[in-house]
Amino acid sequence: MRRSISGKLVIFISMIITWGLWLFVEPIREISTMSGYSQLIAAFALVVFAFINFISTRHKILDGLFDGLDKSYIYHKYLSICALALAVIHNITISMGKKIERANGIKIPKDPYAMYGTFSMYIFIILILIALVAKKLNYEKWKTIHKFMIIPYAFGIYHYYGSATYAVFSLEPFCIWLNLINIIGIISAIYSVFLYEKISFKYKYKVKKLDIVANGTFEITGDSNGKEIKFKPGQFAFLKILNNENGFVSHPFTISEAPKSGELQFTIKALGDHTKELLNTLKIGDEFVVSGPHGKFNYKTGVKNQIWIAGGIGITPFRSFAQSGVGEEFSVDLFYAYNNEAEGAYKEELQLLNSNNLRVHLFNSKEKGFLSVNEISKLVNIKDSVDVYFCGPAPMRENLKKQFKDSNFNIINFNYEHFQFK
Repeated sequence: MRRSISGKLVIFISMIITWGLWLFVEPIREISTMSGYSQLIAAFALVVFAFINFISTRHKILDGLFDGLDKSYIYHKYLSICALALAVIHNITISMGKKIERANGIKIPKDPYAMYGTFSMYIFIILILIALVAKKLNYEKWKTIHKFMIIPYAFGIYHYYGSATYAVFSLEPFCIWLNLINIIGIISAIYSVFLYEKISFKYKYKVKKLDIVANGTFEITGDSNGKEIKFKPGQFAFLKILNNENGFVSHPFTISEAPKSGELQFTIKALGDHTKELLNTLKIGDEFVVSGPHGKFNYKTGVKNQIWIAGGIGITPFRSFAQSGVGEEFSVDLFYAYNNEAEGAYKEELQLLNSNNLRVHLFNSKEKGFLSVNEISKLVNIKDSVDVYFCGPAPMRENLKKQFKDSNFNIINFNYEHFQFK
């Protein structure tokens, strides 16, 4: 993947800085070696929490750091697991350290802040478990549960400033560093929980057209009412309906139309309760706002020969690509698979966009069965080195990835976005 500075590298360097500065910090009282290492582990946890909270802000810098906001949420997931592990290890090792201190006759002052660290750990464990269950429910419930993560984080910060055995507000480089890290984490948490929904949605549009483009799939076209969002084909944005009669919360959707002055379009598959209700309640003249754009799903960074594969509503980024005009330097085969004739959105339009360097292959699964690499190989030169761009259901993606791996295709990159709740 092409990226300027890797988010993984930034995280690694932050950990190295934390460890390096910790080597030179002096405690304000005598402590055991185990207690010292335990507080280093706690410092690592604070750094990890700061990254978790910053990713939750959906700041545009995340697209550059992680090659797309969607991929940053993979880091968010594993950093959360890492933070939980560090919190548990810290809780165990600090108890071990205190036992060693007592055995060595070291006086341990009463610590009224210790219990807040314990509260933080147990609340965090409970919320992580709930989040794992909620992930199988829907995006709206996941979002609500996620906001409660600020509670264990607040307890953890309070515990740190009360229980640390070094002068946390001194000019020691380690203390300055952790204070900066905590400031980023605290501001990020406050912004993502309390301010994001209020100030991030700065592009306002009015619905001018509503169309059913396939069975259960509708298209929202809006006219700009002020500042326009600037986006590239293939990117997505967070959509929020202002009248919100049906309780529709902000949700990410791919922008389904190529950039057009004064206009913005989303195509939505009515899969969940809220999107189904939105289909029934949204009216021409209603207003919506968007935040973004986000994403690095961009065929122009790929090799000359490409295969685009769309499954169902996953046609939206490829439609935007095609409408923008595929450069003559690229040779693309677009395979669009849909369940049946009624669910194939934009079939006629895509056929009109068919050209020498963009060959459109429609695949009605009811008539032809599931799209396979064997079917693709009949229409594509398997000797060429190709990049694959995929957008569609995860099971379809994983099935095709396995088939490509077992085939004679020379695949350079298999590109896809990681948001499953889109």
